Amino acid sequence: MTHIKLAPDVEFKMDINLDDITENSRDYDVQQHKTEIYQEFEKRLSQVFPEGFKIDSMEFGLDKQH
Repeated sequence: MTHIKLAPDVEFKMDINLDDITENSRDYDVQQHKTEIYQEFEKRLSQVFPEGFKIDSMEFGLDKQH
């Protein structure tokens, strides 16, 4: 078995339904949902990396290139 460690600068994209957020919302509006976003992100990572993961910092906003 080989243990690997992924580089910290990784970009993820995630679709999530947030009640009051539309494609015209600002990043500030999205950031008010940080708890919901982080919980969903952590849930998805746990499914893919059951061995564990560590997040030192996290930034997020709307994906305007979608």
